[in-house]
Amino acid sequence: QNGFPPPPAAITNNFAVDRNYKLGYVQIWNVDIQKELTPSLLLNIGYNGAKGTALDIERAPNRLPDGGLRIAGVQPFILETSQGDSILHAGSVRIRKRLRHGISAQGTYVFSKSIDNASSIGGGAVVVAQNDQDLAAERGLSSFDQRHRFTGNFLYELPFGTGKKWLNNQGAMKEVFGDWQWSGDFTIASGLPFTPRILGALSDISQGVNGTLRANVVGEPTAGTIAGLIPQHLCSQLPVNLAMHSETAFAALASLFSTCR
Repeated sequence: QNGFPPPPAAITNNFAVDRNYKLGYVQIWNVDIQKELTPSLLLNIGYNGAKGTALDIERAPNRLPDGGLRIAGVQPFILETSQGDSILHAGSVRIRKRLRHGISAQGTYVFSKSIDNASSIGGGAVVVAQNDQDLAAERGLSSFDQRHRFTGNFLYELPFGTGKKWLNNQGAMKEVFGDWQWSGDFTIASGLPFTPRILGALSDISQGVNGTLRANVVGEPTAGTIAGLIPQHLCSQLPVNLAMHSETAFAALASLFSTCR
């Protein structure tokens, strides 16, 4: 017997990688200046920049922006390429108070902006390019872009124990309550960008791909429902007289498929 029998049907694939795919890389540069305002107070002003090159972009070459096929009869597929890039600029101001009289503190403010056209960067979900003929339209804020971020921390030595105002003598009270510190930190930051996608759309799945469509911002609450996502070649498979079978549920269902009539 043949241990490797031929498959019963043709095997099709819907994912490919660019034959000229390159490994991505990031270039980073920074500068920081420091000034001592007082013997215990320091001021730092800094700048950080980063540029990503040859980052991942997932494309759908045989798919039109509305979900149709660019070349009829050719199976759609996802193509992973290294055509993406990114740029980040960030400025920071940091004030630090050295430990003195039992107190130290630090605060840092960062103003930054990151832009890219990559499909996935910074741990975000993979986003397929909506229009394969206009990859420049994918350029926008990075999924991790955070315009404002303020962080701070502090440390306070409680006045109990060795060299402190109270409980500075040997004894059980000093051993239990002496030499304690109180510290903490906090972060206040603006939100992250969000790219809405349409997952599970029939016009996507029927073409063998998923997640390539973007939601449109419309004023009508019923616009963009499932009716607008049904390809015309599937309309012939839908019942024609759904509303005649019921005055409630089927009538509502029939309204969803009204665009197929």
